[in-house]
Amino acid sequence: MLARYLRAEEPSIFTSGPWDDVPDAELPTPPLREGLGCAHLRVSTWIPQAQAYFDQGLCLLHLGWSAEARRSFAEAARLDPRLAMAYWGLALTRGQGARHAAARAEAVSRALSLSERATDVEQRYIVAATFLADKGPANGRHGFVREMEALIDRYPEDGEARLLLAGFLADGYEPNGRPGLGQPYAQALLRDLLRTHPDHEGVHHAWVQSMVDGGRPEAALESARRLRLLAPRVGTALLGSGRLLLRLGHTREAREVLEAAVAAEDVWRIIESLPETAAPVAGLALRLLAEACAEAGRYGEAQAWARRLRARVESEVPHLGQALAFAAGTLSGLHLRFGFWRAAAEVRVVPGEEATVAERGLLAGMETYGRGLRGLESGRLQEAERACEALEGLLPPLAEARKGEARVLCPRDVARLVELAACELRGALESRQGAHARAEATLIRALRLERRLRVVGPAAFSRPVRDTLTRARLRAGRHDKALELAEELVHERPGCGHAWFLLAETRVAGGAFEEAAQAFSSFLECWREADPHLPELRRARSFLSSRESRDSEEAGRSNLIPLHSLERAVRGKKLEDALST
Repeated sequence: MLARYLRAEEPSIFTSGPWDDVPDAELPTPPLREGLGCAHLRVSTWIPQAQAYFDQGLCLLHLGWSAEARRSFAEAARLDPRLAMAYWGLALTRGQGARHAAARAEAVSRALSLSERATDVEQRYIVAATFLADKGPANGRHGFVREMEALIDRYPEDGEARLLLAGFLADGYEPNGRPGLGQPYAQALLRDLLRTHPDHEGVHHAWVQSMVDGGRPEAALESARRLRLLAPRVGTALLGSGRLLLRLGHTREAREVLEAAVAAEDVWRIIESLPETAAPVAGLALRLLAEACAEAGRYGEAQAWARRLRARVESEVPHLGQALAFAAGTLSGLHLRFGFWRAAAEVRVVPGEEATVAERGLLAGMETYGRGLRGLESGRLQEAERACEALEGLLPPLAEARKGEARVLCPRDVARLVELAACELRGALESRQGAHARAEATLIRALRLERRLRVVGPAAFSRPVRDTLTRARLRAGRHDKALELAEELVHERPGCGHAWFLLAETRVAGGAFEEAAQAFSSFLECWREADPHLPELRRARSFLSSRESRDSEEAGRSNLIPLHSLERAVRGKKLEDALST
C-alpha cells in the first residue's frame, strides 16, 4: 500500500534491508515466483519477460513487500530499458525521506523521458507519481489524488488505479476512533473493488489493512482468510491477515497464519542466501506470535517465540542494538502480562558502546520499569517511588536528541514510551497508597498518552493502562466505572483471556456472581489450551466450582417438603399425594 511506502516507515527490528543501498541497476535478478497473486497492468513492452516482471513488481507493491517489488521493477527495466512504467515502479518503491530522494528523482525523471512512446493511461500514472517524487507525500498529495481521479474517470475499468489510489488515501484511525482524512474515501473504493475484483490479492490486503485498527474489523475477516489462499508465499500479506485474526479473537487461526509468515520469509531468505536479519516481517510475526500465545494463556510457547526472536537477533555479529531492544521488550512484556514481575525485571541487555540515545533509553526504561513494578507488587513502595523518579529522569536527554530517520529508532518515540511507563507506574503507586482521586487523574493522563502513541513507533513496554485503571477503580470502590473499562477491553479483544479474567474479577467485586461465572467460563474457553500451572486457571475453576456447589445445595433445599405441609398432609390422609408432589 502506498501509504506505508510514502508516509512513515516503521522503526522495524532491523534498521536496513539487504539491498537498500544497492543502486537499482545493480540489484540481483529475482526469480519469477508463483503464489504471489494475479495483479496485471498492460504496459508498453514487446518483451513477455519484462511484462511478467512488471506484474510481479506491481503485485508485491500492493502487498507491501517493497524490497522485492523494487527488484522486480529493476529487472523489468533491464529487460526493456525503454519501459517507462518500470521506472515508475522504482520511484514508488523507494519510500519517503531524504535518504533515497536522489534515486526517486532519477527514476521518475527517466520515466517521464520515456513516456512519449507509452500509452495515455501509462502517461497518467507517471504524471501522478511526479507529484509524490517532486513534492513529497504531504505537499504532493492533492496533485497525486487529482491526477489519479482523472485517470480513473477516463479509464473506469482500471482496477489497479483505483487500488493504488485507495492505498494512498488509507489514513487509518485517530486515537479517538475517528477515521483519518482519506479513510472513508479509501474504504468506498475498496468496497467497490471487492465486488468487481473478488480474487485480487492486493484488494483483500488493502481491505484488511484499512479495517484492522477500526471499530469494525470483522468486516475484513473473509479477506484475511482469502489472503492465505491468494498470497500464501508473501510474508507481508500473511502478517496482515494474522493481525486481523488476532484482533477478532481467532487466536489459534492467527497463530497458524503468523507461523506461515515466518516460514515463508525464511524460505525466501534461504533461497536468496541472506542472513536471518534480512527478514523483518519474520521478526514482526514472531512478536505477534508471542502476543497471540499470551492471549491464549500459552506462556511457555510465548516464551519460546520470544527467545527465538532474540536468538535471531543475536545471530548477527556485531549485535544490533535496536534489534536487541525490541527482542528484550517482547520477552519483558510477556512476563509482565502474566504478572511475573521478578522475571520481567531480570530481562537485561547491556547496550554496546555504539548504542544510540534511543536504544539506551529504551533498555534503561524497560529495566527501571520492571524493577519499580516488582517493588510495587511486593509492597516495597519506596523502591517503586525511586523507579518513577528514575523514569522521569530519562526523559530530558531523549526529548532533546535528534529525531530518528527511516527505520531507525526515534528518541522522541522512546520518550513517549518512557513517559507512559512512568505515568502508569506512578498512578498504580498512588492507588496502592490510597490516594484514589490522584491515582485516577494520573492514570487517565497515562491512558491519553497511550492513545497518542504513534502507530509507527515501538511497542509500549508497560502494562496496558486500562488494566491498571480498572484495578485502581476497584480499589477505590468505583465498581461501575471499572466495569465499563473491563467490558471495553473484552469488546476490543474478544479472544484475550486476560481481558475476560479482568471482567470476571470486576463482576465479583461488584457482587454480580452470575455474570462473573459467565465471564470466568468465557475466560476458560479462551484458555482451554493454556499452561495448566497458571494461577488464573485455579482462580476461575475454584470460583465456578464453589458456585456449582452452592447452586446444588440451594437446589436440594428447594426440593425438600416443608415439615408443616407434611403434618397437614398426614392429618388429611394425603401423604402419598404430598410425597409425589
